[in-house]
Amino acid sequence: MSSLPQLDAIATLLNQGAADSAVRLLRSCWEPDLPPDDLVRMYCMWVRGLCETGELDHALTLARRAANEFPREVDVLIALGNVQDLVGDLERAREAFEAAIDQDPGGGLQHYNLGAVLERLGREMDAEVCYRRANECDPHGGMYEAIAALGALLRRQGRLEEAEQIYDLYLSDDSINVEILVEHGICLSDLDRLDEAIDRFDFALSLDPENAGAQYNKAITLYRIGRYEQALAALERARQLDKGNALTLAVLGGWRLSAADCDLDEALGLLYGALDLLERRYAQDPGQLGYCSLVAEEIFEALWQNGRQGEAREVARLAGQREWITPHILDCLNEADHGRSPQVSMYTVVARAEAGERPEHWPENTDGYTTGLTVLATDENEAREFCLQYLRSIEPSPDIRFTLDVVPPQSPSDPSPTLELMAELRGAMQPRPRGVARVHGQRAYIFRT
Repeated sequence: MSSLPQLDAIATLLNQGAADSAVRLLRSCWEPDLPPDDLVRMYCMWVRGLCETGELDHALTLARRAANEFPREVDVLIALGNVQDLVGDLERAREAFEAAIDQDPGGGLQHYNLGAVLERLGREMDAEVCYRRANECDPHGGMYEAIAALGALLRRQGRLEEAEQIYDLYLSDDSINVEILVEHGICLSDLDRLDEAIDRFDFALSLDPENAGAQYNKAITLYRIGRYEQALAALERARQLDKGNALTLAVLGGWRLSAADCDLDEALGLLYGALDLLERRYAQDPGQLGYCSLVAEEIFEALWQNGRQGEAREVARLAGQREWITPHILDCLNEADHGRSPQVSMYTVVARAEAGERPEHWPENTDGYTTGLTVLATDENEAREFCLQYLRSIEPSPDIRFTLDVVPPQSPSDPSPTLELMAELRGAMQPRPRGVARVHGQRAYIFRT
């Protein structure tokens, strides 16, 4: 039992979402000579509270102090890793979670957190190992967060059957977990087991009638079946349940724009409303890049496929500025602008952008950034030209200067090509749209000293 009864009250405040009150209480009951167990618990709750109130700099300072005092405490190391993850220092977050695993290899949370960081670093195979290990550490048949993350990772890789088995096994022990029911339904829908998917969504909604995710994905599945009126009604219901969901707005806007009796003002209002939501909520949040990319692609596709290519290009320009651009958007633009060719090579271009006056979409106190691009072109000069055209399309200011370093193409005969590279090379041998095909990860901004 804690020697400081206030800690239980603080924990309750945090669990109720009252982080401001929790932080004030923590400050008032701080004592330098607390027993180690109480001090560790206080540090962890204080770091959590500061994170939830948005005071990340203070949270990081406190987490580092705690880790210096208690370098072998797993909870402290996890708290440090969480803060470093939030501030975008993924390598140091990885180190903190690895240190927590060294101290306690049997803890599922540190394995899951490490997997999440590795996935964001692009190390998907290592992330998968971590998620599976987190599930093995859980005595109740799997850790919910790790199950969800592993299933989503497998689905993105096209390993739908494996993902479906993961969800099905988990639900055999916890059959009323609404979120996993929804994830399972999405997987079944992607496997074209559409009636089973509808059953999953209906069951989830019987447990939680106001679950917007279940309504949204039921709508998508009904649309695939061809039950359009029911799909539209379900999507409208999802919109009412979660009015701030940009993806729902984007999909609904696309459906409205494609309808025979299209109300153009309503449809465009939904699409641009979704784009406005992304700008207001997530413009500077690197943790939401995947979601923003998905929504941007939905908006682009709706405009592009309905003859509004000029507006679609503006969406693509914004997506490029915000790092939301997707390979599908790039393929559409490239095919329209440059056509397809079977005689292409794959070039990697490292681009550096510098500006005397910072554009408003760059973070404050930055002079420029570097980014990597995959370009499909017939030769190095064309690769350079395509890269410069793309960069100029998203950074039109004449004040911005670009420096390009073109890396020669790699071929299957090169030593130890990765599986991903091999797949890309095989794709490049087919007739492909020429131009910038992919943007690599996040930009590395150059901050003023």
